[in-house]
Amino acid sequence: MNTELPITIEINCETGVETVRPLTDQEQVQRNADRARALAERQAKEQQEALELAERLALATWIASQPGLPEAARNALARATGVTLPVAE
Repeated sequence: MNTELPITIEINCETGVETVRPLTDQEQVQRNADRARALAERQAKEQQEALELAERLALATWIASQPGLPEAARNALARATGVTLPVAE
């Protein structure tokens, strides 16, 4: 566990004086809230990306499984939806 207090560095733009001080309780609470929000946003984004990937895979699988579609139509559907069809062997 890290026992060092987080600090902030403030620089007075007029005088160039640098002040180093520990974060206030309020600043620490805000910092923790910002971290938690960023983590939640990152997790939500990753979940959304995983869902979109699964949807694209399902769509690519469906398009590839339609033998009645002309190849040009299958390719056009794939391009329009942003999926990559498996290579036919």
